[in-house]
Amino acid sequence: MAYDHPDAPKQFGIRLSDEVMELVSAIQELRQRTNQRITLAAIVEDAIRCHYNRLVTEGALPDQR
Repeated sequence: MAYDHPDAPKQFGIRLSDEVMELVSAIQELRQRTNQRITLAAIVEDAIRCHYNRLVTEGALPDQR
């Protein structure tokens, strides 16, 4: 979805790698299938939450939830 949009990087005024755009598209598609809001903020929150959980699992950060 986001990855297919030709102006996606320009739309937000930032340049993202192809890998990041693929991740954004995957999160966007999941949120759409599960009837969740599809905003840039929601996608960023999901990505940060996933990264945080991975760091906790790897022992790089303590779980502070």
